[in-house]
Amino acid sequence: MARELHIEGYTSLAPDEKGDVLQTVQRALQVLSLIAEHPQGLTARQISNALELNISTCYHLLNTLVVNGYLDRPSHQQIYFLGPQIPYLNNAFVQGVAVQETAAHVEDTGWTPGWSASWLVGRLRPVLYRLTEQTQEPSYLSCWRFGEVLLLTIVEAPQVPKVTGLYVGYQGPAHCHALGKVLLAYSDPAFVDRYLDVHPLMSIGPNTIVQRLKFQEELNDIVRQGYSIDKEEFSIDTYCIAAPIFAPRGEVVAGLAISFSGEVFAKRVEWLIAQVTRAANYARAELRLAPAYQL
Repeated sequence: MARELHIEGYTSLAPDEKGDVLQTVQRALQVLSLIAEHPQGLTARQISNALELNISTCYHLLNTLVVNGYLDRPSHQQIYFLGPQIPYLNNAFVQGVAVQETAAHVEDTGWTPGWSASWLVGRLRPVLYRLTEQTQEPSYLSCWRFGEVLLLTIVEAPQVPKVTGLYVGYQGPAHCHALGKVLLAYSDPAFVDRYLDVHPLMSIGPNTIVQRLKFQEELNDIVRQGYSIDKEEFSIDTYCIAAPIFAPRGEVVAGLAISFSGEVFAKRVEWLIAQVTRAANYARAELRLAPAYQL
């Protein structure tokens, strides 16, 4: 039996949820996800070994994906890369997010709708740029979308390595990073219980919280202190601080964060907390000054 493959950002069906899954399609998607994790490209043999696929089956999948533009293979090489259809899908995804409300499934989260994701990004991106300029660390903006935490935008910092596995549109487990924890902390407790029922507390990073009671206590601490910290819960040597962004009427509509190394955490964590919470307050002021709230 093939080993279970963990694909970053993939959400499977709930344990009690049934669905019809085509194994061929699932394998093709696993091929795409695997190559996405290796920008330098992979050979058919490497893909076959990694996914424990018969080499003949692997070639059939690869040829099909190449013909349809989802993979690319230079004529002089036997290496496969992501193809031109991938950015097309990404662009369509981003455009779809732009026209959807940030607080989808309001009856579950208890949040009030009002802004589209693209409006939030446009309004708050300057706040992120200032935060990155001040801290020299990457900054992030997330919100809820269809009951999942969606990473809306990233402002990269010069000469700072990117966090592996994070990208605009990321919708992976929320319990293992600061942005997800801060958005869960300010959600309705009944919604949080349902979320955790569907999203088990799996270990993602070295210090991921996997005990439910301990995680609930973590959410309470976040509300008490007004920010969340991720200490290698998502990835090795990746720390993160996040704070909620309140709308003028008091509901939380998004969260912002920065990420940094353990060395930086040890040297100036208190100063970084102050910068993140201050930026969240600036973001709240920006939303208060939005035309919709000017009388």
